[in-house]
Amino acid sequence: MIGLMSGSSIDGLDIVFAELEASGGKWSWSIPEAQCIPYPPEWARRLSADPHGLGALAYQELHTEFGHYLGRQVKAFMQ
Repeated sequence: MIGLMSGSSIDGLDIVFAELEASGGKWSWSIPEAQCIPYPPEWARRLSADPHGLGALAYQELHTEFGHYLGRQVKAFMQ
């Protein structure tokens, strides 16, 4: 499983590869790989800006662009 986290500090994107296993009604887990990718200055600026200043369309465009950014980072992490 791939997990993503970006905290309110806007310092970067945390990505983990976690392995989960259920056996005998109990769960075990491990994290074989993890990485923190610092945000480029432009993304840090955009993510820390007040979203109330954006119109609905601009907010939706930012949301979509960020989703594409996350996808590219996950793809690079998996390689």
